[in-house]
Amino acid sequence: MKPMTLLLIIVTIFMVNSAYAAQYKFIAKDDSIYTKMCVLAGNNEQKALKRILRRHRDSEKSITNSTFCNDMYIANFAQKYNASMTFNYLKRHTYRKNLDKASDITIKDIVTRVTEDNSAEEIILVYVGH
Repeated sequence: MKPMTLLLIIVTIFMVNSAYAAQYKFIAKDDSIYTKMCVLAGNNEQKALKRILRRHRDSEKSITNSTFCNDMYIANFAQKYNASMTFNYLKRHTYRKNLDKASDITIKDIVTRVTEDNSAEEIILVYVGH
């Protein structure tokens, strides 16, 4: 009986945490290819990001180590916003010295939305680009 009670408590905690998880919405401030890559990385769109990186004239390693998203290397940007698929892809091409560097992020606006089941969902708008 006690293990079942503990399991129910743990499941409840995870459900409460997921109900209030922040969602990020990335807004491009310009039409540059680098801003598009940052938005794709933040949105966890690995396939589209791979396609852009492979079509670029420079190597994937060169691009990932020279592209900054809000003053962070693109891999760190993906990690900061919990885009695990793009982070795992990008970290393979990023030099170890460039990973996990601390950086400040400026969040321009915060919007709260109530979903159909009346749970509050925080949406954080992140502006990317110059």
